[in-house]
Amino acid sequence: MRLTDPRLAYHGALLPLETDDFTRGVRLARTMLVKNLYDSPGRSPNFAVDGPRLAGKSLLAARIGFAFQGLIDHHFPADADRHPVVYIHVPHDRSDALHWSLPFAEYFGLEHSRSPETMNHRSVDMTGPITRVMERAGTRLVIVDGIEYVRDNERQTAFDYLFQLQDALPRITFLFCGIGAQEILHHALGDHRSKAPAAGVDTLEPQGIPTLWVRPVPYTAAEPDQWCNVLDDAEKNLRLYKHHPGTLVQLAAYLHARTDGSMHALNQLLCQAAQTSILQQTEAIDRELLETILTGYSDPTYNCLPALAEPATSDQDHHGSPDQAKPTEPDSHTKEPGL
Repeated sequence: MRLTDPRLAYHGALLPLETDDFTRGVRLARTMLVKNLYDSPGRSPNFAVDGPRLAGKSLLAARIGFAFQGLIDHHFPADADRHPVVYIHVPHDRSDALHWSLPFAEYFGLEHSRSPETMNHRSVDMTGPITRVMERAGTRLVIVDGIEYVRDNERQTAFDYLFQLQDALPRITFLFCGIGAQEILHHALGDHRSKAPAAGVDTLEPQGIPTLWVRPVPYTAAEPDQWCNVLDDAEKNLRLYKHHPGTLVQLAAYLHARTDGSMHALNQLLCQAAQTSILQQTEAIDRELLETILTGYSDPTYNCLPALAEPATSDQDHHGSPDQAKPTEPDSHTKEPGL
């Protein structure tokens, strides 16, 4: 068994499964975004994807982007120059408009160096070019991921830039994704809100932020079904020769205790277990195997770990007597990187 085995790659690339929050989030996002397909007065509303760390916020944001792209491609004539969705991450340097423009320029493949021919690679503000490109490309959704990295003292600069970009392209909706995205957006809109209350109103009403929440999957006596459905779907994705269907559902309580209902933790646990079972040629996932897998969520302590079998080897891996089977340096043409 080699590390290039296609089933190892398959189980390593398994994506986290969709939960009720994912299904609901994609549906609600579609409802909000359909309005942006048509010209209407005023700026398009923005919304957020929020939730705890490693809950799957970025995955939901990407899924929304793919779904919206597919919706437009299905209902409108083909156009190679159309880019309805732009996906950027918060830049490392957030000090000014120049640095906020660079992720957009890089997404579209625009050269932003002052003079590459003279090796002057100092970047320039690309706001004008990206605005023209997004207008021609019919961009309607801009996903800004990692919004939690915008510090309080950077918030004014960041949202001044993004809201001015939206003023120039009012049909664009911003989807802000990150831990605490709702609260960050609430403060950002407060910074840009008129300080004068409406007539007859003594206090300012907070502005609502439509928020899609991504949370760990519950598993309680009142709500057992969603977690069991997730495990059932996960089991259908396994490609193991000797795995018994229904095993993961039978281990539902154990798996929830090991992962706290986190799709990220479940993905890590099951992918590693599947790959280990292939390498050891047991071809099945059971509790004994799961007890040997570390994910950082409720891991067993080292002194409680079962003995971990070595990956199965073939007769071709050893030659001669046991005394002669000593480690040797493999040939440079067959050497594989170790782990």
